[in-house]
Amino acid sequence: MPEDIILFQPMGRRVVVDKKHSLLTMAEQNGVGIEATCGGKGLCGSCKVQVQGKVSPLGKAEADYLGPDADKGYRLACQTKALEGVNVWVPENSRLHQQVILTTGYEHEMNFDPEICVWELSIPLDEPEQTDQMRERILAQLNLAAQLGSDFQWNLSSALLQGVNEKINRSDGKLSVVTTMSGLCLEISTGWDTKCLGLAVDLGTTTIVAYLVDLETGRVLSVKAEMNPQVSQGEDVISRIALCRDRPDRLEKLAGSVHQCINALAQDACMEAGVHPGHIFETVLVGNTAMHHIFLQLDPCGLAQAPYTPVTSDSVEISARPILPESVPGAQIHVLPVKAGFVGADTVAVVLALDADQVTEPTLVLDLGTNGEIVLATPEKLLCCSCAAGPAFEGGHIKWGLRGAPGAVDQVSVSADSLVPELRVIGDGAALGICGSGLVSLVSELVKIGVVTPSGGFDPAWRCQHLREGTDGWEYLLAKKENTGTGQDLVLTHQDLSHLQLAKAAIHAGISLLLAELGLPRVEKVLLAGAFGNYLDPVAACGINMFPGVSVENITSVGNAAGAGALSALISRSQRKRAQTIARRMDYLELATHPKFNETFVTSMAFSERGDD
Repeated sequence: MPEDIILFQPMGRRVVVDKKHSLLTMAEQNGVGIEATCGGKGLCGSCKVQVQGKVSPLGKAEADYLGPDADKGYRLACQTKALEGVNVWVPENSRLHQQVILTTGYEHEMNFDPEICVWELSIPLDEPEQTDQMRERILAQLNLAAQLGSDFQWNLSSALLQGVNEKINRSDGKLSVVTTMSGLCLEISTGWDTKCLGLAVDLGTTTIVAYLVDLETGRVLSVKAEMNPQVSQGEDVISRIALCRDRPDRLEKLAGSVHQCINALAQDACMEAGVHPGHIFETVLVGNTAMHHIFLQLDPCGLAQAPYTPVTSDSVEISARPILPESVPGAQIHVLPVKAGFVGADTVAVVLALDADQVTEPTLVLDLGTNGEIVLATPEKLLCCSCAAGPAFEGGHIKWGLRGAPGAVDQVSVSADSLVPELRVIGDGAALGICGSGLVSLVSELVKIGVVTPSGGFDPAWRCQHLREGTDGWEYLLAKKENTGTGQDLVLTHQDLSHLQLAKAAIHAGISLLLAELGLPRVEKVLLAGAFGNYLDPVAACGINMFPGVSVENITSVGNAAGAGALSALISRSQRKRAQTIARRMDYLELATHPKFNETFVTSMAFSERGDD
């Protein structure tokens, strides 16, 4: 963390340290919503945050209030001052505003052939049976129900047979047996109303989304989402990999934090659906390669250095019990395969959900964020790459940048005559900052008018009250302080322009090189996946020259396609096999060592508005 910056997470807001003011005051002045029921007097504890870095000493009253949490780095924001750059994690219970997390996925037809099945058996009630005899009866009934021959090998453990006679007597011979399609018996329960549930998890760098599914019908019962708690340890995958390299004990802690978060999401989803989490028999998880490795506690350090090779790229199955403690002993977590160091299982899931492996015309699939994954699909070929776009698309490193949350500007229109902006704010309240989609929208408007030049700077000839010289150079005024929620002017700086320019150039260069590799001048269809892609205005994106070889009318947002792919793999064995085929079939283009990348990146920097080529 830079010496003079406070980073409030999960909002992504950076604030210059002021040693005179408490963290709560700094948060309030900069649009970071932290609960403070008592008005910052240290009496309510609602402003509890977790702090990394050098801060003012812990007072006795604060220590008494926090108790054991003080040893975990928790402080009361109203009683704590930053003495240098610090990282501040605002827990969910302390946040005034909830982050906007994309949970809706691309809707498409999915085969329903789950790996987990419930067999409803009827065991004749006659003389008491020995355990070994009852085992044969149950296996015979399973073969009958599954229409399998007597030579099929079921794996029925002795532990599951404990108390089975009592279950039969209680239910007039009716038993439900939960098995995998490979023959592993997971549970024997009384009656014919056993719930059989699955969990699909999209483990993102910033957010985690969990879908609770009825595996007997394929119906989604509940969807829960939360910010990835690893954000408090590192804002992006590179910083988390560096943590694991410098502090080997951090790998276990990073993994443990997401394990706990996924368990909490599963518990919340089950509570909302009115079912017991012990009925979750299988989980399918997707994530980028770094998240995949950290979740599985595989050393991720090789992902950050050439040749960027994953420890494993195959699909992986692990026991669910360490992550979902209430699950049955045989419950598994299936993790989809990854392709390369920065093209992970989430990209495989996106291709699966969008049927990009079955296109009839050249199609571009983009999942844009701090790391941008791009897949160019043709009827003959799947070619992918990864672009290090940086955090600008998520509001990172932008002076008034925010992730999508109430108070963030997400769309802007600017009058060509007066340069007066019209803002759309998430939640319709006063503006607190600007998120990635709002940033692209604003800059596109300024490029169109000419306030921002093709080379990426402000044109001083437009100088007026909205384009002015600030303390750090030229800046554009979005909203005066009396109209914002922070009491400070909301501005776009020339440094903000540079960060966006670098991010969009990375995407532009990646697409250009993929097209060149396949000898294509353009594509017929573009599918934007992920949160940023879902809210991005295609006209604005093309207005800053982000996508080469693309017509605006051919761009479609498809929501959380990674989550949709995880769902598809959860409810369908054939889709799970198809995911393996996709990962093997895709070819990977390594941009970091591509001989033309630097040249292409430089030519991709221009903000000039693209024609209809």
